[in-house]
Amino acid sequence: MTKITVKLDAFYGYGCGGCSYGSNKIIEVEISEKELDALKGIGEKEISTEDVVELIENGDTSLEPLHEKLEKAFYNMVDEYWLFEAYNEFLYESLYDSMQKDIENGEYPPVSFEELVKLLEDEEDLDENDFLSDFDAEYCYNEDDLKETYNEYINDKYYGWVREHDHEFIADRVGLDINACRDDNEVNYIIMME
Repeated sequence: MTKITVKLDAFYGYGCGGCSYGSNKIIEVEISEKELDALKGIGEKEISTEDVVELIENGDTSLEPLHEKLEKAFYNMVDEYWLFEAYNEFLYESLYDSMQKDIENGEYPPVSFEELVKLLEDEEDLDENDFLSDFDAEYCYNEDDLKETYNEYINDKYYGWVREHDHEFIADRVGLDINACRDDNEVNYIIMME
């Protein structure tokens, strides 16, 4: 097996100020000797997606597994941009609705108001919890403050749980049509040969 370096590059469009948005990533991929020979046969130092697709369409299927692997890596990068970096105006509305459904279906255990109050009273738990570590255990909360803190806490905890899952699961809960995001981007990579 040989390792090659590949640059993935996605373009998402322009913002209001004329700035362009995109993602790029350099990855290393293991390939077989057969794939290496096929790449060398192209005879370029930088091999584009089009070069690989053209070879496959002309009947040489030796690069098909590599193309599929790079396609998967490319769409994984695109998913991560739309899921974790791009602005989602309706993120918390979608999460709230999804949380209610997941609680009703028994997929997600609800966090009670009493659990939060107990956490706020226990200084050790406060220090270990990222969300609550900024709160002062000595501060006397009124009921409205506690309710607001409770809502923020359960949203934060639920979103953390959601992010532990695969991209389709996350997209479904944050209100993102992941297939539409993928459809807007053609696979684009450059294989760098030494």
